[in-house]
Amino acid sequence: MIDTECMENIAEAWVNFNRLAIDANERDLLTGVLDEVDGIIQRDPGEGWEFIEAVRRMDVDAHLLSNLAAGPLEDYLVVHGEVEIERVECLAKHDPSLRDLLAQTWKNSMSDEVWRRVQRAATSG
Repeated sequence: MIDTECMENIAEAWVNFNRLAIDANERDLLTGVLDEVDGIIQRDPGEGWEFIEAVRRMDVDAHLLSNLAAGPLEDYLVVHGEVEIERVECLAKHDPSLRDLLAQTWKNSMSDEVWRRVQRAATSG
């Protein structure tokens, strides 16, 4: 289990990577965080959700939030959507910013049922 401080550090590294221009030299030094985040998302739904929440707690702009939606959040829903969609729906009911994030995801390889529920949660919570 990854502790809160470590998860916040991973989230910060992911945000820093996404803030850099594609051709920035420093970006090469941070590419390992992408594999780390992918591993977190794939391996454990609780830790995956904690990563998503850690990024959301940071002071990030709309561009970074769209990267979160179309990256880790979308991957989370692909891998864990069948089990975790209820949690996401419940949270979205009371969280307009989560609804905004859900609206920016793509179907990818989510099941039709999970995708339908994601779309509904994005529009009505």
